[in-house]
Amino acid sequence: MILASLFQDGAVLQRDRVVPVWGKTLPDSLVKGTLADQSSFCRSSHEGNFMLYFPAMPAGGAHELTVSVPGTSETVTVRDILIGDVWLASGQSNMEYTLGGDWRVDKSADSEPLSRRQEREFYELNQQTDDFRFFSVERCASGAVENVAKGSWRRMSHDNAGDCSAVAAWFGFYLRQKLDVPVGLIVSAWGGTIAEAWTSYSALMLNPDTAENVAMAIASHQKELNYSSENGVPFDISKAAGVLPDDGNTGVERGFADPDFDDSAWQDMKIPGSWVQQDIAGNGAVWIRKSFEIPADWVGCDLILHTGGIDKHDISYANGVEIGRTGDGLQVDFYNAVRDYPIPAALVKNNIITIASRGFSFCQDGSFMGNWKLIRKSDRAEILLNGIWKACAEYDRGRVHPRKDSSCFGAGNPNTPGILFDGMINPLLPYALRGVIWYQGESNAPMYNEYYETLRTMIADWRYRFMNHEMPFIMVQLAGYSVSKAFVSGAEWAFLRDAQRLLCEDFPQTFMASAIDCGEELDIHPQDKKSVGYRLAQCALNRVYGYEDIVPSGPEICGAKRLSDGSVKLSFNCAGGLRIDSEKEQSFYVSADGGDFVPADSAEVDGNCVILKSSAVDWIFEVRYAWASFPACTLYNSAGLPASSFRIGVEEI
Repeated sequence: MILASLFQDGAVLQRDRVVPVWGKTLPDSLVKGTLADQSSFCRSSHEGNFMLYFPAMPAGGAHELTVSVPGTSETVTVRDILIGDVWLASGQSNMEYTLGGDWRVDKSADSEPLSRRQEREFYELNQQTDDFRFFSVERCASGAVENVAKGSWRRMSHDNAGDCSAVAAWFGFYLRQKLDVPVGLIVSAWGGTIAEAWTSYSALMLNPDTAENVAMAIASHQKELNYSSENGVPFDISKAAGVLPDDGNTGVERGFADPDFDDSAWQDMKIPGSWVQQDIAGNGAVWIRKSFEIPADWVGCDLILHTGGIDKHDISYANGVEIGRTGDGLQVDFYNAVRDYPIPAALVKNNIITIASRGFSFCQDGSFMGNWKLIRKSDRAEILLNGIWKACAEYDRGRVHPRKDSSCFGAGNPNTPGILFDGMINPLLPYALRGVIWYQGESNAPMYNEYYETLRTMIADWRYRFMNHEMPFIMVQLAGYSVSKAFVSGAEWAFLRDAQRLLCEDFPQTFMASAIDCGEELDIHPQDKKSVGYRLAQCALNRVYGYEDIVPSGPEICGAKRLSDGSVKLSFNCAGGLRIDSEKEQSFYVSADGGDFVPADSAEVDGNCVILKSSAVDWIFEVRYAWASFPACTLYNSAGLPASSFRIGVEEI
């Protein structure tokens, strides 16, 4: 007798819902289960597979779950079973980010970073841990349909909680604080993954945007693979379409590294930062350069150029002379790795030193991150180089996104369509859940125009597979990331956030908690997971559990009408105590044609509405708010929750 891997000592089962329990035993046998004085019966299949259905039960425990084949020695008992509320927490890295993790790009800046302070606060607040438990599903991209989820149920104690998703842990903490019932969290997440990977083949085949890729994923099974690891063949970036090695360094021949080179026509770039996110270029080779004044007693000294992580390769120069290079071909080993390059004393001839660095990135992002410093070797004295540098693209290949490339589909690549559904969701089916929290979208941002249908397909698929057509699904609207700008017309993240917002408007039992103001300009993994968990819990408590006194979200745009004087009246739900933070940069932009946008001259609160005026646009056709990857968020309600970014057409009164 074997029970499915989720049914083990310490498990949490869903209250007030029929509870499926499944496993494998003798073929063609009567199977009996008992739980909390309730019994359930079924017959096993010819292969011995069985599925029991226990009636809905109230919260409580601890109980024993016993499953047996009467009249035989086939029996199994699991103990310390609680009945409460179970939530599945899934998505990519910001959901995977653990409470005890430290994923900062620059680990040298803070003696005690926010993530550590929040972890300590969690331990201080979360004293009663017996009825608060989690199960973390191990990563699996085997390419096979898996029936076993590797992991174990663990108490959310000081010894264990650091291994749980930080967002999920805080979400569960706030739920348990209000509901006073056992809470179980099942965490199944993998960083850098696309939504298509979490959706079943059959569901993806129903979506025209993904059906072709599914066929290619299926074809990957016809390739001979060398299964050198548990999850199969590692993802080979070199086989992805559009991923090409460096064309060669022509910038140095054009004088880009020379101290007297005129870079006045180059663009400004904030360092640390991403040249892709700052619209310098896409993938390819980008130069940055700047001259610095050093103290007189540094002249003639051996120095070190310390860079933050560079994505992905670089060649660096001091006063026109190469001092080091890292990476070659299509190597990924040095992604975001710190460099320390020696600058010989012979190059430090006066108190001005010119630093130039040529970065090369063949796919995804391209960036110069972390703290850049000059260090005097003798005494380790430092000069911080962060700030505005000059930047120029030596050549630009545009955005290269291999994660959807079919030539790399197959075992070991977690972005193969359907592969994470098979490996990390299928083993959970059809466990009884109260709902799902989902933090994902960063990896789908380049395909933002498909995301609405892609995510809708996944949600419908999961509801069907978990046998709950009304299963609540609460997503996190992406946190701010990249250089802070008031408005970027073509910002991919802004379009993806809007797809999230629209899906919640259109699809039943689908909700959103915005993290738009919880981001970090230079880190795609913001540390403030407490606020995200809190907002998810507030949304769940109102939308799912019916606590009407709890505000579920920030202001939600519901209409835009043109007034007789040409101004526009924006109407909002969840807008009690609506306010605009006047100390921040203007975030409302208007357009006469949906193409060219200008900031509104004024934005004034009128009850649950905002009145916009513009002298530059006589006839406002469209309004956008917080429309950038890292926008200024100015609109809040009395609960301190931010408005979602949005775009909306203006109607006549």
